[in-house]
Amino acid sequence: MEIKGELINLKSVEISNAEFILKLRQNKELNQFISSTSVNLEDQKKWIENYLKRELDKKELYFIVKNKENQSCGTVRIYNIDSEKKECTWGSFMLDKNRPNGASYEVIKLSLNYAFEILRIEKILLDVRKENKKAIHIYEKSGFKKYAEDNLNYYYQKIKEEK
Repeated sequence: MEIKGELINLKSVEISNAEFILKLRQNKELNQFISSTSVNLEDQKKWIENYLKRELDKKELYFIVKNKENQSCGTVRIYNIDSEKKECTWGSFMLDKNRPNGASYEVIKLSLNYAFEILRIEKILLDVRKENKKAIHIYEKSGFKKYAEDNLNYYYQKIKEEK
């Protein structure tokens, strides 16, 4: 699957993306606010294989963000998809230096629009580390509202707007 934007495209993850994802998750500038992962490429490939099964069950979507030169420049996920409750979790959002200016907002716009319009989700949840000020700013500017917090995270939600 591919979702096309003006600045970037979102493409469904494939096993061949494992090396890029591993490099992204090991980037010290990008990984300070995410959970750690195995540094083993085969573990990453196996994780993607298992993810692809969850995708078939319509429980999760994982996208590689590509710039218009078709270079991979990030990731984003829609997961914990609950079609009965009409909600999901949004995250695993990271962009590297190959991203164009404005890519953050377009990734959010394209992926949330897909969740609301195609998946028929009515509430999108996310959690963000309290120290991740840049992400918090982007999420709040994108319409997410804080509804809870704990020692480590703020919890945000975005409700589908009525048309």
